[in-house]
Amino acid sequence: MAVLQITADRPGSGKSSLAGAMLLHLASVDKRAAYCKPLSKLGENDLDVQFFSQTLMPEDSLPPAPSLDASSQGATGLDAALSTQLQSQISQLKGQADAVLLEGPDLAGSDGLASSLSFEIATATDSRIVAVFRFTKELTADSVAQACGPLGDRLAGVLINGVTAYRSQQATQILGTELAGRDINFLGAVPEDRTMLGVSVQQIADYLGGRWVQDPENLDARVERFLIGGNIMDSGPSYFGRYSNQAVITRGARPDIQMASLTCDPCCLVLTGGEEPAEYVKAEALQKGVPMILVDTKTIETADSLGGLLDLATSHSKQKIQRFLHLLEEHADMDALASLALG
Repeated sequence: MAVLQITADRPGSGKSSLAGAMLLHLASVDKRAAYCKPLSKLGENDLDVQFFSQTLMPEDSLPPAPSLDASSQGATGLDAALSTQLQSQISQLKGQADAVLLEGPDLAGSDGLASSLSFEIATATDSRIVAVFRFTKELTADSVAQACGPLGDRLAGVLINGVTAYRSQQATQILGTELAGRDINFLGAVPEDRTMLGVSVQQIADYLGGRWVQDPENLDARVERFLIGGNIMDSGPSYFGRYSNQAVITRGARPDIQMASLTCDPCCLVLTGGEEPAEYVKAEALQKGVPMILVDTKTIETADSLGGLLDLATSHSKQKIQRFLHLLEEHADMDALASLALG
């Protein structure tokens, strides 16, 4: 039985997605896996810990994700008391599960400087480390090797995540080969995916500071695309029916566009200009369960502002974790990852 620590080069690189996908994979082959996020200063209130415990780890099949009091933990080194507590916690989990997945800190601290915390945690828990790197066109084998240097022989492999379209050859054939040449185990390159970048209807409303036109529902619906409803030449179904999981942005004073979009079951309507829709539009949206968000800004201004919303996307959706597992099975060495987890 092994302990596998998952770290990353920066926030949002995919640590939680990888841990969640591995939990699902191990469960599918009848292996019990535990999850721990030891350096969260929020403890049991950490959203990752809550999601894993409540959604990915049913009480009747897996031990709950433990929470540790890391409120006093600094970024320069592992506190001795916490190290002892962590050793005890991991020892207990080893007795309950076939594998322990430990979500560690990022390779660099908030100041951008290299951190030794992942290595210290690995030493305390006798864990191997998989490092997840968010792909950028500037990412090189040298920069990966430098970031992983403090991990020493605890490093078990590197996974590249979020590879943009038309860059797969650079990530797999060039970067992967160069990493292997530096004796770094290259575990694969996962492409960028719309499902993983999706946000919920509730997140859209919160981000825009919008008002609900009527009692909202289906607030957890995942939005993968935004479509502007303007003076379109195509028919409603032809224009609005091209994609699923979309939100439509249009003026509140355009009931024709709103009705046309509702024929294609959007996740929500974002109505701009501060003007409420017609009553028959409200009735149609209510019947179809489509929430409507009203904002005072203009359509293009609203659409432009949503560009920063992707930074709020999280992996707290079982559908997203299942999708990431599928991506791993297609583009990474899932057998190698499972072997590292099981020891």
